[in-house]
Amino acid sequence: MPVEHADEGQVLAVHVPADLDVGSRAVVALHVQRLVFAYRPQGVRLHVARPATDASLSILARAHRLCEALGIPLTHDPVGPGAEGGAAA
Repeated sequence: MPVEHADEGQVLAVHVPADLDVGSRAVVALHVQRLVFAYRPQGVRLHVARPATDASLSILARAHRLCEALGIPLTHDPVGPGAEGGAAA
């Protein structure tokens, strides 16, 4: 499962796909973890596709725990219909 990401200066931006299922959730969670360890950003921004699924919310929770443990601020932006944007995790 491809995960789009971009280095936005000191912030790592990661787009969480909308079509996650239980199997792909683990792959994406590991990919996000590897990106954080590889880039060592000052902040992480997750773009979570709407409507959010249980699997995408699980990715958000895992990323939040990882970033909290590493002292890295994390924000998330909903993407898609009804997205408000800019919410802090």
